[in-house]
Amino acid sequence: MGLNLGRVGFLTSAGPDNLDGALDAVVRRAYTIEPRLALQSAITGKGAKGGRVEPLVLNDVVVHKGGVARVVRLKVSVDGDEVAQYSADGIIVSTPTGSTAYSMSAGGPIVVPTVDAIVVTAICPHTLAVRPLVLAATAVVTIQPIPPWSDEVLVSFDGQVGTPIQPGEKLEVRRAERPILLIRLGPESFFKRLRRKLHWGDLSDRVRK
Repeated sequence: MGLNLGRVGFLTSAGPDNLDGALDAVVRRAYTIEPRLALQSAITGKGAKGGRVEPLVLNDVVVHKGGVARVVRLKVSVDGDEVAQYSADGIIVSTPTGSTAYSMSAGGPIVVPTVDAIVVTAICPHTLAVRPLVLAATAVVTIQPIPPWSDEVLVSFDGQVGTPIQPGEKLEVRRAERPILLIRLGPESFFKRLRRKLHWGDLSDRVRK
């Protein structure tokens, strides 16, 4: 169950002001369980002996430049088929749950959580010919830094501390074998939550008084 200690808290069902009531509902089992697609990642290649398996993520895996703020060149493939070589600030691979997080801020689509899909969104691509991709949930996304832009490339998992990708290594992202289960309190729908927390379709400033 998510607890909102920040501002938006799109996934959360409770905050400090209603925590007691939320815990009481959990004890009474007055909740529903929502299975959410998760991602599993592994870093393979030159320096990753046997492959470094990274933790499960609920929202997104982000490949980005560390240190100096500059673009990085990344080769992206899906199921072994090269999609493109991106010149951008980074690449976001997100779940439907994560589509309302960093990916949305980078111009990615909002995907309803019940849809089995993986979203690939470039961060500030240095071209007008790049748009987000929505892939089947069975897809395996491979991201490989291209020399000489392969130094100081990091991977962040759900916004946590970055893990470096060494030259010659690559990142593979795929659907995890098991979903992550979220506790949802109350009958609020996904679209109602969009309107309430993200002000989706809010035209109140255009209403004549």
